[in-house]
Amino acid sequence: MRRLLLIALFPLACSRERETPEPATALNSRESADPLVLRVARGGGTGRIYLYPRLDSAITTLSPLPSINRILAFDADAGSLAFVDAKGIPVRVDMRLNESHPATRGRLTALTSADGSNIFGITGKGEVLRLDPSGVPWTYKTPSAPRALLAEPDGSVIIGYQKGDSTVILLLHPPDSTPVHTATLPLIGRAVRTLVGDRIYFTSEAGLVGVKSRDFSLLRPIAFGSRIRALAPTPSGDRLYVATVSEPAITIVDRYTGKIATHLALPSPPADLRVDPLGRYLLARHPTADSAWVIAIGNSRVLGSVATRWATDLPAVAPDGAIAVLGARDVSFVDGESLKTMRTVKNGAKDFWYFFIWDGFRPRAAGLDEPVSFGGDSMAASSTASSTEPSASAESTKTPRDTAAVQPSKTFVVSFAAVLSEARARQLAAEITVNGTAPHVVAVASGNATVYRVALGPFATREEAERIGRSSGRQYWVYEGNP
Repeated sequence: MRRLLLIALFPLACSRERETPEPATALNSRESADPLVLRVARGGGTGRIYLYPRLDSAITTLSPLPSINRILAFDADAGSLAFVDAKGIPVRVDMRLNESHPATRGRLTALTSADGSNIFGITGKGEVLRLDPSGVPWTYKTPSAPRALLAEPDGSVIIGYQKGDSTVILLLHPPDSTPVHTATLPLIGRAVRTLVGDRIYFTSEAGLVGVKSRDFSLLRPIAFGSRIRALAPTPSGDRLYVATVSEPAITIVDRYTGKIATHLALPSPPADLRVDPLGRYLLARHPTADSAWVIAIGNSRVLGSVATRWATDLPAVAPDGAIAVLGARDVSFVDGESLKTMRTVKNGAKDFWYFFIWDGFRPRAAGLDEPVSFGGDSMAASSTASSTEPSASAESTKTPRDTAAVQPSKTFVVSFAAVLSEARARQLAAEITVNGTAPHVVAVASGNATVYRVALGPFATREEAERIGRSSGRQYWVYEGNP
């Protein structure tokens, strides 16, 4: 059966790839976010979160998770991770609440998600099914069995189905079932997709075909001499790497000209491609041996090869540019340029590894956790303050001891959850009692959203806060500041 490789290039940058590696913060727009790694036993078990590169002790744990087959998407704003388990069931993990649930009990194929919340798949009846956190399913039936499925970050979905000797692709915005855009392409097969840029490419028997994502206008076809096996774009979407079944090279397609720019020669045709999320390195799988070639993206230079098995999680490029390689028992980190081993994690191969950037586990600045106040309360507080504020002469009579006494001391708060729903936050607060005291809910502005934190405190010492957290019997973390 003819296969399709679908690649969507969403606009993350309009400039060409930098000649030097981008800094680690480029992986996420949150400058204060932390480089993290999730490790779960490959057979399933407790999720452990490490602050990379410190892999000796976990900073927190997640409730037991099923065996992870592959990651679908992570939404940093919601703290939501979506993955497919070993049985092919999509699972959502709410890292803020430390909860995980199957999105459905039924088996789906072609599972795809762009935001960690909306998950799309194809049912046994050939319908496209959307699973969102509300639990209300949305389905769409195409005239023939879907051949391509791609979730987009705005919650929309691209569906492709066969019509005679052609393939029709549709863009829909659920729950609306009226296509926003349609296009007709040559006959193609099923999809394997990667997100990035403003182009959507498909493979056909002749090479690459595609459309512009904004209006589905057709792109100029790009011919290849043999069947395409793998596609991988740079994070900025300016280049597309292509591997074919017979050519011992990687072909580079220029996104701006829509033409083949050059070829990178290799000893054998690569079996798969994987791009560093920061655009520093391209990994190419050896077709027969347990090894991978490492290519520097900035100057299109083949640096050499590293010994590694190829799984859905590893090899991978870590936030600091080290390459995590998978051995028979251990996971080793090699330098991206010299390819020399820097460190080895004993028995690390027993775990599934996922590197990500997030600020959800770090202590928050005290000023960000002030309760939301409304106009009337603010004016009342202001009036009270002005009526009770001492005069300048009274202030001048304070002794140094008096001044020191009113200085705020360091305090610590126990946080049990941070969610986007006030009702959910209050429900969680009602379920927790420590020494007869229930947590309070604090509304915190975060970007364009309001986060509701379930918290207890403040406490005078971190030790006291930790004791209260442990007494709750719940997942918690302690931060310095005021509730």
